[in-house]
Amino acid sequence: MKVYASTTFLGNRPTRLAEVLAALGDVDLDGIELGSTHQWQPDITKQVAVHWSKPRLTHNYFPPAEDDMVLNIASADAEIRGRSIRHMKHCLAVAGDIGADLYTIHPGFLAEPVGPSSDLGSRAFDFKFRSDSTPYDRAFKLMVDALMDLLETAACHGVRLAIETEGSLTSAGVTLMEQPAEYDRLFEIIPQGLHINLNLAHTSLAAKGHGFDMASFVSDMRNRTAAVEISHNDGHGDQHMPLEPGAPVLDWLPLLPDVPLILEFRCADVDDIRRSASILRDSVSTTKATRQ
Repeated sequence: MKVYASTTFLGNRPTRLAEVLAALGDVDLDGIELGSTHQWQPDITKQVAVHWSKPRLTHNYFPPAEDDMVLNIASADAEIRGRSIRHMKHCLAVAGDIGADLYTIHPGFLAEPVGPSSDLGSRAFDFKFRSDSTPYDRAFKLMVDALMDLLETAACHGVRLAIETEGSLTSAGVTLMEQPAEYDRLFEIIPQGLHINLNLAHTSLAAKGHGFDMASFVSDMRNRTAAVEISHNDGHGDQHMPLEPGAPVLDWLPLLPDVPLILEFRCADVDDIRRSASILRDSVSTTKATRQ
């Protein structure tokens, strides 16, 4: 088992990457996922080489753009979509330069995000969205076309490309790739080369909202899964909380392939990462002992 941590865990505002990497330096981790919550700095990629020697993956908005933006490859707005794809190609180039094996992106939104939720008291980290939306089939085609383009760029840089599984009860129906049928449709069009980063929190919320079987989906996606993002929540919001003993998300561990298990938290600290890594390892050890 490989336990990674997302660098998004520290605080609820954009952080300096060097500070986060230094904080993780003495934690027993197998690697990190460089996340989407960092301040833009001209030397941000050099900080990775200086402060982190273990394996690393990259995620969606890493490195950040100098002018802040929200990426949406399914946008019907040509300027937003074009800028999103250009930045993702830049992120793929950076991933190759720093030796990241995998770059994960969000598959896109039917409505344009207008900013993050401000409801930090309930740990709601979903975006707020505009009221108008793009017709589903058009958004799906825009996403597919972008993914095909990005797969070519990923191959040029020797980086695998993944999409993150989506799902929300607080912003239901706004993101693409929430339901199993969407994955069947996507992988029929793109049968090879594209992976998934299985966000268990998102998928569990999607299963609850759309009424599909979580275990079947996780099993069906096993051979496509390149990484797994793990966090705890109350079963309603995507709260990105640290793990607790007996957290429901741990029930899915026996079904997962041997890929990086990424602790993806927000508003947490290093002790939360350390405890959660221990909980994760203990849960896997208990499962193996029970099977024997």
